[in-house]
Amino acid sequence: MAKTASRPFAASVTSTGSAEPHAVHSLFWKLFLTMWLSIVGFSAALGWLNDKLAREQWAEEPADSFERGIYRIGQRAQQALLMEGRKGLRDELLNIPRMTRGHIYVVDGENAEVLGRDAALAQLLGRGTAMDTTEIQDGAGTTYTLYTVNRTPPSTILAPGPQGTALRLAAAAAISALISFFLARSLATPLEVLRGASRKIAAGDLATRVSRSMPARQDEIGQLAADFDAMAARLEAMHIANRRLLQDVSHELRSPLARLSVALEIARKKGAGHIASEIERIGLESERLETLVNDVLGLLRESSEATTRLDEDIDLNELLSDLVDVVNYEVPEGKPGIGWTPAEHCVLHGDRELLWRAVENLLRNALRHTDPDRGVRLTLEPARRKSNLLITVRDFGGGVPEAELAKIFEPFYRVQESRDRGSGGHGLGLSIAANAVRRHGGTIQATNAPEGGLVVQISLPVTGTA
Repeated sequence: MAKTASRPFAASVTSTGSAEPHAVHSLFWKLFLTMWLSIVGFSAALGWLNDKLAREQWAEEPADSFERGIYRIGQRAQQALLMEGRKGLRDELLNIPRMTRGHIYVVDGENAEVLGRDAALAQLLGRGTAMDTTEIQDGAGTTYTLYTVNRTPPSTILAPGPQGTALRLAAAAAISALISFFLARSLATPLEVLRGASRKIAAGDLATRVSRSMPARQDEIGQLAADFDAMAARLEAMHIANRRLLQDVSHELRSPLARLSVALEIARKKGAGHIASEIERIGLESERLETLVNDVLGLLRESSEATTRLDEDIDLNELLSDLVDVVNYEVPEGKPGIGWTPAEHCVLHGDRELLWRAVENLLRNALRHTDPDRGVRLTLEPARRKSNLLITVRDFGGGVPEAELAKIFEPFYRVQESRDRGSGGHGLGLSIAANAVRRHGGTIQATNAPEGGLVVQISLPVTGTA
């Protein structure tokens, strides 16, 4: 089979819309889980260590220790009142730390708080705050009322012990999850945008830019986006320049070819005599050169359009059947030509002209290099995944060396230079076919059959994507 043809990027054309990676393997989840588990692990270790050290230093529970301290302060206040009277009581209360003093109030016989905190005491009584009362007397027998405010137990999340530690850890996990989510998203989202843009460029849309989608970023990711846009702009400029050059060269070649053809016809009509064979040779080479120019222009048409119209439903059985009839018309009489095996109701949404040219190139390529007595076999069938259709072209020629299979879809590539020239190939047929398949979101690959010959298989999604 003809070892010619193309694909600018690799040996097999794959859809740019490949399946998304599993969520566990995505960058977002890797970042999120790494940051979140690190924070939670650190918080858990710190909470456990803090609780352990605190418990080792406590002689008793904090609540018991506080109540015991309040009781001792009350005893000292009672002793000061008994020994030194109201002044001694006042001095004793003023020596109590401010935070602890708010838990002790002493009211004299006239219902006046010794330190003048009547409003604060009334507010506590009005709220129904739990307090213990004790009556104490001075040396003269005057009765005072000692109020000790019970300590409000801390909320469960602030309380020491395993339960409080667990709640604090849960709160830290929730807060860190929120922070990790937004941080991971801020890193993964622009990379996903870059990934999508790179796929568009791989699909031929060189006008794709990413800076507009992240204008506020001035960090390394923003710089990467700017560099990506600069690269895309450079590729687009080079692509346009190369396309213009090839178009100009191809069109410039057509004019002298046309004049050469006219001159040859005039020479034939006048009678060339003994140079007739040379004139025939010139005519043959002119035809080959014109075929090359047409192939180059065809390849340019396939590769220069960023998007393809995939807007019609195509009956592949009908398309391939018509194509087989056209190509078989050129097969010498008595030769098997192309054997065709259709499938049941295979409809594809795409571009009929593109698919026609793709399969036509494969069939003509196969006919040039197959055993003429065995012909070429064309098969259409659904893939194991019902969402894909398989078109297989099988020849019975010499096949392709395994080391060359990865290159036969490159433009102008020939496996056997002399044989391809003798058959009229220029190394563009498979390239044109590969571009057409790529634009339908499909794949194309070549393998050697075990019993000899080359098998080229196209896999097309039932719903094509540009």
